[in-house]
Amino acid sequence: MEKNRIRLIQKVISRIPLSPAQIALFKALYETNNHWISIYELAYRIKVEEESMGGILGALGNRINQTEGIAPPLDGIGLLMIWETYHGELHYKLLPELEAVINNNPALHDAIKQSVEEIYDNYADGLTIH
Repeated sequence: MEKNRIRLIQKVISRIPLSPAQIALFKALYETNNHWISIYELAYRIKVEEESMGGILGALGNRINQTEGIAPPLDGIGLLMIWETYHGELHYKLLPELEAVINNNPALHDAIKQSVEEIYDNYADGLTIH
């Protein structure tokens, strides 16, 4: 695992509160156990319309790129996940460094263990990570 990537991910998640949609996205990716998941399945699991995924991923990319110290090639959502196109549809996979950050952050780990409905209810104002 890349320690610099872990350090940058920790800065990204603690810079401003994580939105409920970002927490739900992390939950869905985390629960795949390092398998690929389609954008359609991601939308279904986090209970949003597939058309909303671009906005959710875009907001996550903005969070990343607006964090001090982020620079290519460790920028955008590629800091947290990888993606490929299969049969004309995007599929995503969590990077092990984000999984490590989740596992080592009790507040975030506890949050993703909740149901998606609970995430949206309990973190409507976001989750502040220290």
